Amino acid sequence: MLRLRTSLLFALVVALSGIRPGEPYFYNGIKSGLEADLKHSLFLDRVGQCRWQHDLPIFLSDMRIAQQNNTHYVISGVLRVRRNITDATTGTVSIEICQNATQCRPFIDRPVAIGDVCQFLAEKRPSSLGEVLGHSVPPLRCPLTKGVYRINDALVDYKPFRYFSPNVSKLWRIDLVAESGQKRVFCVRIELYVYSWEDMLPRY
Repeated sequence: MLRLRTSLLFALVVALSGIRPGEPYFYNGIKSGLEADLKHSLFLDRVGQCRWQHDLPIFLSDMRIAQQNNTHYVISGVLRVRRNITDATTGTVSIEICQNATQCRPFIDRPVAIGDVCQFLAEKRPSSLGEVLGHSVPPLRCPLTKGVYRINDALVDYKPFRYFSPNVSKLWRIDLVAESGQKRVFCVRIELYVYSWEDMLPRY
């Protein structure tokens, strides 16, 4: 009887979660870190528009994030360009470490300038960012023209985040900001958690 109940419970969980029996199911994040054995676990929690900045000319709705295996996430989303962006566009990256969702402080004192966004994106085509941009339909090209761009099933691995150590903070926040004509036109926030293998051990 106990075995039957266990089997029924497993079948119910499989049915509700949409997992087919025999398929691998990953729930411990993707491997990350600087060491060869990648001891850290990385959980990509959110990629989307910065809070309270939904009226900017470029808007990225919260992306759908699904873990494919223990090395990659699959992300999809919709980018809306509300007007043509014809002036030169410059970008910055800022990184914060957080105690919780509301208490954060800068990891670096000032945002890091990445210069001309179009040139930066062109140079990053072979990278993880290039992988994401390469899945845009229609393709994202500079100068950006008004329209709706769908990013479908882009793969993201640990490499852009490999320097983020759980010994510094478990919760990290990254803001990507772009300005054109001395006005902000774009702000996307990435939120992720990083844990060491010790953090992942069961607590009894």
